[in-house]
Amino acid sequence: MLNLDKINSDFDLKDLDAEKILKLIIEHQNSIIKLVLLIGVLLIGGGMFNDYHRKGQVLQVQMTKAQEKLDVIKSRKTALDELKKFKSSVSKNLSESELITLISEYAKSHNVAITSLSPGESKDMGLYDNLSVSFQATSDSFKNLLLFLRKIEKSDFPIMVDSWTGQEEEKGKINFGIKVSAVLIHT
Repeated sequence: MLNLDKINSDFDLKDLDAEKILKLIIEHQNSIIKLVLLIGVLLIGGGMFNDYHRKGQVLQVQMTKAQEKLDVIKSRKTALDELKKFKSSVSKNLSESELITLISEYAKSHNVAITSLSPGESKDMGLYDNLSVSFQATSDSFKNLLLFLRKIEKSDFPIMVDSWTGQEEEKGKINFGIKVSAVLIHT
């Protein structure tokens, strides 16, 4: 604990002499000017540092946002390049008449006789159209029917068998119905 009784104070505000103070200020004028300048430089330097630091943080945030945008642009470009590569790897699109002609050629090569044909619908699926064709046919054997279906599925074109039904008639002859779809990529 601090004991105030032991403090010897000869200093009294009433005893202040303005002339003595003025004389001290004049004597130490250079030191006082240097002190005031030093304090001013420190204040200005601190203000400049704070401003620099704040601007640095703002710049860092802007750089981060710009990098994120650049990453999105790069990923979009990569996706577009991959889509272009995919489209170039897909076989040429078939029209409805070309699809029917192709199915007819496959049928002929596997002793399958198409008895009726129903052009289907074309559905827009966004990046591609889905074109379907239904038909009734007969085959002289189950083996030829399977070879015909396999030829459709293994085609160089994006064709698939959606569904088929069949029944065996007299002497191993098979009547069947089939629905085939082709994918037409938009270019």
